[in-house]
Amino acid sequence: MLDRKTGLRGLVLGVAAVAVLSPLAAHQAWAGMDIRPAYTADSLFVRVADQKGAENFVDSMAGRAIAFLGNDAMSQQQKRASFRKLLEDSFDMATIGRFALGTYWRSASEAQRADYQKQFKIMVVNVYSERFSEYTNQTFRTTGSRPDGDKDVIVSSLIESPEGKPPVKVDWRVRNKDGRYKIVDVLVEGVSMSLTQRSDFSSVIQAGGGNVQVLLDHLKKKNG
Repeated sequence: MLDRKTGLRGLVLGVAAVAVLSPLAAHQAWAGMDIRPAYTADSLFVRVADQKGAENFVDSMAGRAIAFLGNDAMSQQQKRASFRKLLEDSFDMATIGRFALGTYWRSASEAQRADYQKQFKIMVVNVYSERFSEYTNQTFRTTGSRPDGDKDVIVSSLIESPEGKPPVKVDWRVRNKDGRYKIVDVLVEGVSMSLTQRSDFSSVIQAGGGNVQVLLDHLKKKNG
């Protein structure tokens, strides 16, 4: 378990907000469902080990975030670099970005897809780096985990405020991809922000007559 005081409000606003752009939120109704397949004795042992590995992974990810968020000696640029590395190491950003583009991914050319993924990552770092100053002293702790489907583990956690405000429940959907854990979805109080981001992108594209290039130009202008 990880339980350290730091600016975890920013962890929810930044890291978790990025993760919830996962495609899983649109393809399956995770919230409120208990999807637990039957396991043999041998597979159950493997799943228990995988759950522990997923919990340790989330603890490690949060610990890395805490290390730079609470370090007053680091410059803003150094924190941005640490945040960018955290995203690359802990989140499936390619899949997240693809979902955010929605059905327009299919109509985009290979060059547009590559350009979009690049601009999407820059946007994510820029948007959430600006929130580093919003951090307040809060605590983060994992509260358990459970298998979900054949590939995923749901790791539950709480963000608790020292001011006595109600804790925020954050569930991290973790998947073992080629021997490495990656966060593919996050539910904050049971709500995913993935559809909101996709809706925003869709609105920009539709306003431009359904042209994906309009979104690319918009992101480039926003990213500076």
